[in-house]
Amino acid sequence: LHPLGQSVLLMASAGAGVVPSEDAISITYLDIKGLAEPVRLALTVGGVAFEDRRVGYDEVARLRAAGELPFGQVPILQHKGRTYAQSGSLLRWAGLKAGLYPPEQQADINMFLDGLGDVRTAMVPQWYGNALPRSPVTGQFYPGSSLSPEQRTAVAEALNTEMLPTRFAQLEAFATTCGGPYVCGAMSIADLDLYGVVCGIAAGTYCAGVTPAVLDACPRLREAASLVGAHPRVVAWNAQHPA
Repeated sequence: LHPLGQSVLLMASAGAGVVPSEDAISITYLDIKGLAEPVRLALTVGGVAFEDRRVGYDEVARLRAAGELPFGQVPILQHKGRTYAQSGSLLRWAGLKAGLYPPEQQADINMFLDGLGDVRTAMVPQWYGNALPRSPVTGQFYPGSSLSPEQRTAVAEALNTEMLPTRFAQLEAFATTCGGPYVCGAMSIADLDLYGVVCGIAAGTYCAGVTPAVLDACPRLREAASLVGAHPRVVAWNAQHPA
């Protein structure tokens, strides 16, 4: 992996036929998959060149203090002199560029993405060990809202026994109505967003205390994630960015 703070110009280097974009696109995020990975994958699958700028927390703090992060956090995407934020917005923008957010699918895609957003929101306290996310001003956690070990255990139990199995079952049922093989019919940014969640949960690395069993009743979701992982450009991307 390249050193933190450096950037790499990528031509979605997953194979032949990739056409570079006329306008420079830069994505800034931590050197992890996280919330930027679906955006990176959308551009990669679509053959759109972009600068993959990976930074550490010190650089994020500097950018925040300099007023360069519209909402005090990463990821951000820069294009034609503008800075854009909010991972869902960036994913939809990238999907339009990549042809993975077609008008005829957008209602289904938005519905699925919002449902997946509910899944992420439910895991926030468990992710951070805190009832609240990081401060948008300092980037630090609020000490007064931290969870005790007993509370984290209770949250994990609720996530594993009811919250996540129910939410994923709802997404599974919706995907089934779309005909497949992907969650909204044809491959879209919904599948790319799902891919990271399913892979992380299956590996036990997505959120501490969340078990792979929450996806046991969701063969359609697992199949769609598997199809994304088998895409040649995704395979090549993962080989170059294993972390």
